[in-house]
Amino acid sequence: MSEQYGFSDKSLETIHQMMDKAIRDGRIQSGIAMLARGDEIFWLRTAGDMGPGIPMRDDVIIPLASAGKMYTAVAAMILCEQGVISLDAPVSKYIPEYSDIFIEVTHPDGETKLEAPKTPITIHHLLTHTGGLQVNGDGFWAAWNAHSGRTTTTELARALAKLPLQFQPGEGFDYGPTGASYEVLGAVIEISSNQTLEAFMIENIFEPLGLIDTHFYLPAEKADRMAAFYRSVDGLLQLDRPYGVDFQRTTFFHGGGGVEASPQDIVRFTQLFLNKGIVNGVRLLSPETVDLMMMDHLGEKSPFGNGLSWGLGAAVSVTQQGKPMQYGWVGGGYATIWVDLREKLVAYFAFPVMPPGDNALLNEFRSLVYGALL
Repeated sequence: MSEQYGFSDKSLETIHQMMDKAIRDGRIQSGIAMLARGDEIFWLRTAGDMGPGIPMRDDVIIPLASAGKMYTAVAAMILCEQGVISLDAPVSKYIPEYSDIFIEVTHPDGETKLEAPKTPITIHHLLTHTGGLQVNGDGFWAAWNAHSGRTTTTELARALAKLPLQFQPGEGFDYGPTGASYEVLGAVIEISSNQTLEAFMIENIFEPLGLIDTHFYLPAEKADRMAAFYRSVDGLLQLDRPYGVDFQRTTFFHGGGGVEASPQDIVRFTQLFLNKGIVNGVRLLSPETVDLMMMDHLGEKSPFGNGLSWGLGAAVSVTQQGKPMQYGWVGGGYATIWVDLREKLVAYFAFPVMPPGDNALLNEFRSLVYGALL
């Protein structure tokens, strides 16, 4: 059946075999893989058990971790189109604490001083991880542990403003282990919209696009669609969160990766990028904004290699002429989503293993997908 969509059925079956082998080898407990052409899912396979004696469902809802940055970027761009925020606006316009940020500067005589940065951190810097924010190290983790899941994204953003910058805004790229610039972006969205990030996305993304199985925290009536999560400890899987148990609801909505979704909803959401901002007749973004999101925003500053760079919300691959080819990202080493614009393809693969997950398995999935093209 997949042949009519340009893929070899026999070759795609090797992906399912790869998932089964990963389960036998103790790398994962369950998994789901999905391919769609446009908005039509033509191949979807599950493996393993999402709970004791409960086979993995094909409509499982899995936290997307950092792959959820695509949703936060879309939220920010909706506000840009509404004229509520702008890409070149300083973050301090929305979070006053960013008026007092500083950077450690070492002078030729060897003396280090705290100085104001040459330029302010802007919304564009947050979207592209180029603001110089301290997103790793003891100071960062102290702020993260004090606020993530405990206070609000705005309180975390204020705490990060107290840490010295790592480099001058716009002069480098640092994603860090969590992509925490998007937590600050989430705070900007909340402050400028006067809504929580969850409420804004529900009103402006989830409901307009009919994303009925996309959430920040899973409703109690959908608990049976949350797979058990595991953690790899010394090469062995240990149960981290039982079947049917989501993260505890708090007032913190992670802009860096709090979205959870079913594969069916992921396909619907990603039509934004295939269809220049339109999903099933609903226009969420202009074609120009979608093109902007899928542009290379780093150029020579890109740390990725292999022709990859960063757009707005995800990594991008572009032609030598700058035309986008792919847009997508990885979450927690256990979930990957990408959109291939040339093939009109949406790919999704996830398995519930806590970060750092198993990026080698995600990379193998990508290789097998393209190896199955006819």
